[in-house]
Amino acid sequence: MNCSIKILFHYIIVCILLGFISCTDEVGDAEIGVIKGSSTTISDVDVAQNMLLESMYLIHDSRSHKYQYQFNLHIDNYAGYLCVANSLQGRLPSTYFINPNFESGPLTNLLWVTRQVAPVINSSEELGIPELGAIAKIIYNFSASEVVDIHGPIPYFAYKNLQTDPPLKYDKVSVIYKEMIEELKDAQNRLKEIKTNISPEAILRIKKCDRICDGDVNNWILFANSLRLRLAMRMVKVDPILAQKEAESAYADGVLESSNHPNISLDNGGARHPLYTISIDWDDSRLNASLENILKRTGSPLLEKWFSPAEDGLRDKNGNIVIDVDSPEIYLGIRSGTGVHMKENRRDTYLKFSSVNGDSFSNKEIDIFKVSESLFLCAEGRLRGWNTGSSTPKSLYEKAIKRSLRDEGITSNKYLGHRFDDQYDIPYKDLYNSDNNISKGLTSVGVRWNSSYSKEQQLEQIITQKYIANFPLSLESWSEYRRTGYPRLISVIYDAGDNSIPTGEHIRRMTFQVSGSVSIDDVVNSAMPALIEEDSSGFGDDVQGARLWWDVKSKGNF
Repeated sequence: MNCSIKILFHYIIVCILLGFISCTDEVGDAEIGVIKGSSTTISDVDVAQNMLLESMYLIHDSRSHKYQYQFNLHIDNYAGYLCVANSLQGRLPSTYFINPNFESGPLTNLLWVTRQVAPVINSSEELGIPELGAIAKIIYNFSASEVVDIHGPIPYFAYKNLQTDPPLKYDKVSVIYKEMIEELKDAQNRLKEIKTNISPEAILRIKKCDRICDGDVNNWILFANSLRLRLAMRMVKVDPILAQKEAESAYADGVLESSNHPNISLDNGGARHPLYTISIDWDDSRLNASLENILKRTGSPLLEKWFSPAEDGLRDKNGNIVIDVDSPEIYLGIRSGTGVHMKENRRDTYLKFSSVNGDSFSNKEIDIFKVSESLFLCAEGRLRGWNTGSSTPKSLYEKAIKRSLRDEGITSNKYLGHRFDDQYDIPYKDLYNSDNNISKGLTSVGVRWNSSYSKEQQLEQIITQKYIANFPLSLESWSEYRRTGYPRLISVIYDAGDNSIPTGEHIRRMTFQVSGSVSIDDVVNSAMPALIEEDSSGFGDDVQGARLWWDVKSKGNF
């Protein structure tokens, strides 16, 4: 079956499914066309400020239901962080099942963000608000970078021009990455120029509409350069020379690394984090087995900080009570791909496994980019011999861990001395269904930096700790897992995807959207060729197992 026939067949299935589920939620097919007819320019500064402010609530959506569609129904699971705890009325028998209505979330948010920031970019010079135009450019490229890492080729240039009507040209990932880096360079250079002689009026404009960088131009500069560092590192296996050049350039221009640098996070006005609502109020999400096992095997204090113990009264599939009121606190995660029940069957299902900790998520800001991630990137750069700091990989690694713990209110450095030994060779146990058990976990590197390790093992230490620190930023952790193979995630027990993922491996991408204003012809004639040209998997099709440009299959990272 050739690619055109396959994608057409997939499209027909999508239409059938949408016929059944389109009325169940407002995010989906109809929302893909949200920027159609939007004005490409604006003529009022107040409008620009309001649009920029609105975009910040959409980067990582502050609305619980939209956040669920953007991350929680799929990417949180692909990263091994969280797992859908019920079948959502049968619509999601497995988080590897392709439900096009649910998978529209990331692209929809990019289009929502674009509708707000593109007119600001286009009108900023004429309106005399270059600082807002530079900020809008950073926001667009951040959001675009996330969707590129999810699907692969997207109409990057067309979307930036607010074009959604077909025909649209899908741009290759390699082209988009290089353009994003140049756009971020331009934005940070513009902000540095403005910063040297910024007017009181410009300061007030930024403060009025800024909810993620504390109204500080310098924080936007650091954010842009840290994102450049992330993108550069992502390219390291496909273009190591360019990766080093761009990483060193980003670092030289200034990244998030100091103890007084803030995380880039949405100030949501003290509202509950979306995961509180999704996990506690709605019972739709629980701890994933991979994160559970990694936190236990590394002795992390964050297990109890982020999650609640499993509930009393849990029964196994045979009806036997396995946790009662006299049981010690037990933290339980669901293995990816596990079949789950309807929400109504609460007594005998995974809904009694560990939810997020309400105390920690009741007023938690919505993270966008953490200082600890930038420090871990610098540590990996130094491990590779790059000029990403004067410190050693060890000191940057430890600084990153300390910062991540400090962000969670933990000041003890005892964790840094944790060595992996037989005491922490902890198996994964599914107390509901023992068929899902594994005899031992996979992580075998300790927290304490080991100078006798090979570079590959030291990289595993860095990425494993970055994985922990980045929670709940699941997309970045999923991307880094695809790039490096770390941390070692527990294998999927049941894959209800498109049969392109080899046994024991994990999903590499989400398939193209073919709903709303997305034309099937554009997907076949533009998106598919762009994907196939850079895909090293050999599938030659729009499947979950296809690899993106930077996702190079190899035996090691050096």
